Amino acid sequence: MLLAFIFTFIFLVNKPPIYSPDTYGYLHVNISRYPVYILFIRGFQFIFGSFFEVMMVSFQLVFSIISISIIYKNCKELLNLNIWLKTLLFVILLFPLYPRLYIANNLVSEGLAYPLYLLLISFIIDFLYRNKSIKVIHLSITLLILSLTRGQFFFISIIVALLYVLKLKKDTFKKGNVFSLLLLIIVPFLITIVDSSFKKVVYGYYVKTPYSYVNAITLPLFVSELKDTIDIKNEDYKKIFIKSYQRIDSLGLLSSKINGTKEEKYQVFHDNFPLICNQNIHDQGKLYYLNIDSTPHLNSIKTELACKAMFPVLVKNHFKEWVIIYFTGMIHGFFESIVLLFFFLFTLIYGGLITLRNYTINNSLLFLSSLLIISNSMIVALACHSISRYLFYNYFLGFIIFILIFKKITSKI
Repeated sequence: MLLAFIFTFIFLVNKPPIYSPDTYGYLHVNISRYPVYILFIRGFQFIFGSFFEVMMVSFQLVFSIISISIIYKNCKELLNLNIWLKTLLFVILLFPLYPRLYIANNLVSEGLAYPLYLLLISFIIDFLYRNKSIKVIHLSITLLILSLTRGQFFFISIIVALLYVLKLKKDTFKKGNVFSLLLLIIVPFLITIVDSSFKKVVYGYYVKTPYSYVNAITLPLFVSELKDTIDIKNEDYKKIFIKSYQRIDSLGLLSSKINGTKEEKYQVFHDNFPLICNQNIHDQGKLYYLNIDSTPHLNSIKTELACKAMFPVLVKNHFKEWVIIYFTGMIHGFFESIVLLFFFLFTLIYGGLITLRNYTINNSLLFLSSLLIISNSMIVALACHSISRYLFYNYFLGFIIFILIFKKITSKI
């Protein structure tokens, strides 16, 4: 393992750093970016000057290697894996560092989010299955930092709280247990408070990162029709919708313009998500409000509010088509396999039932892993398009699920 880590570091640190479109958002301290990676990239730029890129890649590589080592050790001991399964688990954990993801070389939030996520899962294992109650503080702090790096993970403490209650049952409300449970429940609120406080200090507005509904409205906009303007009462929102609708209509990027199966429609949406979202409704909204009031950052906040208001209107008006394409997006995230999606849905239901009946490490770990995979895929499909960049975090949990199911099958033979 040590040799694999050494090779990985040497091989990847000599690869050039990758600038993605999001990189510039962090460098420019855009209000639409979460705070941790902004502080991270600007901090490295300030300290290391022109060498900040190679130092960032080096840090992200080392942090990832340390986190992989910790979660690998925890999982192999918890599941008592043989040499072949340990090797496969190690390869899967190492996979995101290599092409095509290159998460440590890419100067975007995944470089921090992946090792933070692995640490979080390791702390959850210690807390739930090794009875290390102090780890609830570690996992809460890690989740706070992780969620302020990538917002898609804010819900995890509630999942852990659910497993904790299932484990304790009638002992849930004992003095020490109540503290842990309350801490898990308040973490999502702490995330919002810290995020909003950062925005207040840096930008002057006490608001959450204004990009959630800008992303989420992209699919409703894709299935929308011009007559939806009737149900959008706010005149500013109506104008933004019309401008956005007309642009994607002229480009043929509306569901109604595409003759084909739901898979073909989703593929068009998937391939053109940045154009429908970032380069369309987000830019249209910001430009519209900038022309009204040039106060810095206010246009981003108002665009988010406009998208938040329009989202339920468009979903309600086209619910059937929205659900079909949304579900198709979830399937796409499971390597375009409905069988694989239903397998994890089955393990979610099955894991939940057997955990309710008999809380054991294997039963609850099956339930926990399935919950993390399905909930993340649902959030990703709701908020944007199902690409590996948002889903790779749970690949190793999918492997663990297969191990647990295999163990259950072979134990009954």
